[in-house]
Amino acid sequence: MPTKKPYRIGIIGAGAITQALHFPGYKQDRRAKLVAFADPSTDRHAEIITKFGKLAAYTDYRDMLANESIDVVSVATPNVFHAKQAIAALNAGCHVLCEKPIAATLREADQMLAAAKRARKKLMIGFSHRMFSGPQKCKELLSKKTIGTPFMIRVRFAHGGPYPGWAKNSWFYKKSLSKGGAMLDMGIHAIDLCHWMLGPIKSVSGRAVTLIKPIEVDDNALLQLEFAQGALGYIEVGWTSPPGFSGFEIYGTKGSIICDYAKGLSLCTGKSSAGRDSTMQWKLIDPKPTRGGWDIEIKHWLDVIEGKVPHTLTGQAGRDALEVALAAYKSSDTGRRISIPK
Repeated sequence: MPTKKPYRIGIIGAGAITQALHFPGYKQDRRAKLVAFADPSTDRHAEIITKFGKLAAYTDYRDMLANESIDVVSVATPNVFHAKQAIAALNAGCHVLCEKPIAATLREADQMLAAAKRARKKLMIGFSHRMFSGPQKCKELLSKKTIGTPFMIRVRFAHGGPYPGWAKNSWFYKKSLSKGGAMLDMGIHAIDLCHWMLGPIKSVSGRAVTLIKPIEVDDNALLQLEFAQGALGYIEVGWTSPPGFSGFEIYGTKGSIICDYAKGLSLCTGKSSAGRDSTMQWKLIDPKPTRGGWDIEIKHWLDVIEGKVPHTLTGQAGRDALEVALAAYKSSDTGRRISIPK
């Protein structure tokens, strides 16, 4: 029986996320063959070839798509470029893994979804938090109604910011390239988790501000959510945080789930009251809830392409999260709660 040829891989953007996730992920999977990459910074080309082997290097992704035979493309560029690059790759007949957020506008997101449908190709958005073991176990506990009916979720994702330290340059802080700050970067993960676990979200109030950093976009944001099933949610994200809680908490009528990314995923059940009759029991479910994530994302993506696992990190999921984030920015600008269309 003939051996199936590996997927020929092209990558658009060769920055930090590509070097930490996309290149190594494809390189270690036998189903993939890295063929080419495109990045406008020629200084970066030698670095990539030294780290990941001899590849065709382009400064323009359109030249790469035109000159190379490619089956799968990763789009890992500043947010403002996601839509046009993903659509070009889809139109070229490629499956596309696009970093979050899906796009800068809902119109662009809709164009990406339409392009994927026309091409009959898969479009996946890189919501890596869903691939952590903790959130996956939490989703399982919710489906089993282990904590009864959930009525409250709190999410906090905060650190010192992507640059300096992690990102290769400061594009995250330039509104013309990022289109948003901490809320569009880290908040989009939090919104997606809320949507995935308790959604859909029916309205949002938001406040996005620049408190500390001398940058053009928000470095801190707060969101208050209302869900269609009646629950409430609270999201805090920031780029100015010293060490602190990072993770999420979900409270239900029969218990609580606390997913502290540093300390573990715990389940609390029993009776909680203001008196002395509280009888709470704690159980550690997962001591390392951030196992997975980037380590398994490319494998999962190739499994999606091959139909081995359900495709849940869809373009529609990316659009849903973007819609809430943009509504939160509108709320911050107007001081009003914004409804999300059904």
